[in-house]
Amino acid sequence: MTKALFLVASLLLYVLSLSSLVAATQRLDLAGSYKPIKNIDDPKIQSLGEFAVNEHNKQAKTQLKFQKVISGEMQIVAGTNYKLQLTALEGTSSGTYGTLVFTDLNNKNNLINFYDVSK
Repeated sequence: MTKALFLVASLLLYVLSLSSLVAATQRLDLAGSYKPIKNIDDPKIQSLGEFAVNEHNKQAKTQLKFQKVISGEMQIVAGTNYKLQLTALEGTSSGTYGTLVFTDLNNKNNLINFYDVSK
């Protein structure tokens, strides 16, 4: 009987330590690496693309017109980095642009980079 209780207790400790390891691994996987944005049509993601175009227009004195975010990845750090590809009109010509927007822990967006992918 004592051996059986010892075996059950040992097995229970093993399972608990294994589940803790899996949970820790999942948390580490969440922070640090870029992950694809699952719902690119989410209004929050589209508004980040619009923000990027508007900020770029202010900084570069251009007049691009935001069309749509077409793909992206996100990275959770002390805030969130969003690497987005979007389309925008320059006059009547549509172009593809890449951008990096950082959203800090206070939900303030910062344009880090904006570049023309189609040239």
